[in-house]
This record gives sequence, C-alpha cells and structure tokens, in this order.
Amino acid sequence: MTHLGLNYLAATATKKFSVVGFDENYQKINKLKMLIIDVIEPGLLSSIKKNIKRISFTNNFNKLKYCNVVFISKDTATDKDGNSNFKEIKKLINKTIKCVKKNTTIVVLSQVLPGYIRSIKYSKDRLFCQVETLVFGEALKRSLHPERIIVGLSSPNKKISKNYKIILKKFNCPIIKMSYESAELSKISINLFLASSINLTNHLDKICEKLNLNWDDIKKVLKTDKRIGKNAYLNPGLGISGGNLERDINNIIKINKKLKLN
Repeated sequence: MTHLGLNYLAATATKKFSVVGFDENYQKINKLKMLIIDVIEPGLLSSIKKNIKRISFTNNFNKLKYCNVVFISKDTATDKDGNSNFKEIKKLINKTIKCVKKNTTIVVLSQVLPGYIRSIKYSKDRLFCQVETLVFGEALKRSLHPERIIVGLSSPNKKISKNYKIILKKFNCPIIKMSYESAELSKISINLFLASSINLTNHLDKICEKLNLNWDDIKKVLKTDKRIGKNAYLNPGLGISGGNLERDINNIIKINKKLKLN
C-alpha cells in the first residue's frame, strides 16, 4: 500500500472491481482500516471512502488466494546515491507466488531494470509488467484516466490473460503491448526525458537571469512548438532530488557500463 498502490486501489475500485489492499505492515493496515491515509494526494481519501464497500485491507498473505489478479506496487528501495535495491521486491513477489491460485495473474507495477521480470519464476502466460507514469499531485487523476497503458509480456505476440484484460478494458484507453524488457526500459526512458527537460529548463532560466531576460517569454515560444508542446516541463524549479528520476539516471549509467557504451 504505497503511494502507487493506494492510487491504483482507488482507481480500480472506482471501476467497480472488488479490491484487496495488501501490505505486510500491520500498523499501516490498521490505519487504513480506520481510513487514516499517510499519503497526501488530492481526491484519494474521498475516492476510497466512496468505494469502501468494494475495498478491504489486510496484512494476511492468504487473502491473496481469492484474487484473480495481483498487482505488485512496492516501491523500489534506493540508497542515498539513488542506487536501486530489488531485494524486498523479490521477497514480496516470491511470497505472493506461494499464496496465490495457480491461474492467478501477477502484474508488476514496481520499477525494475530490463531483464528483471523475465527472471521471475512464474508462468509467463500469467506474468506481466505495467508501466506506471503517475505524477505527485495528479496521481489519482492519471490512475483513473491514463493516456495509455503500457503492458510488458514475455513476447509482444502473446495474449494478455483474460482477467487482466477485463480490468484494462475498463480504463478505456490504448493498450500498448511490448516485451518485458521494452516495457522496463520504457519507464526509464520516460524519466530520462523528464529529467533532461527539468535540467535544461533550469539551466536556461539561469542564463535568462544573467542576461536580465524574462524566461516566460521564451517559455511561450517553446510551448507553441509542436515538437516540444504545451505540456512540456518548462517551469524552473529546485531541480531533481531523489525519487524515480534520480534513480533512473543511475540505472541508465549502469546499463551503459554493462553494454560498454560511452
């Protein structure tokens, strides 16, 4: 029941599915049962309250055997330098596999490196990854109304399992199918584009300050260029500090080293 997990729980319940919110943390589950949510996200608490008849919270792994589809939404742990540690995600997935029914579909939302999903020992016909692109402050909105849903499969030609497909159809958006590895790299690619936009915007804003120019004038020009667009990250700010963007800068450095790319 992370930020990601809670928003997907609320969105899926809103689409009229019965949802089990699972977390190993007993204290967190007890608070959720009392509708005390530590995550600050516009509309999240009211959405959960509105759909509470379709939602249950538990820290009991055995409750997962009643689920047709299980979403893994645990955050990828990072150290102070932004390096990823997948140990806890692996432990959670292995425990989940032991508890679910044989025909249960498992969908990994957690961010991992290319090759990770394929290494999981579970039927590839019922194992998928889904690329999430939530934004803090707009997470519930983006969960409910995604631009598209990116699904990683063992092969792009494979079929999405029936129960997972039923859920996806409710979100009424394009479904982009690709291999596990392509989906895993897609998430990193999205974050790298965002990171480069943030860094470049802040750098250009500093140049404007030095030259006594107004960045807003230049921003208007960039937003009207279709190759950049009105939704581009063009507001100067504090830069990048922790979270997915910093982690994926580190991830791409590791991938470069592994592939011997400069």
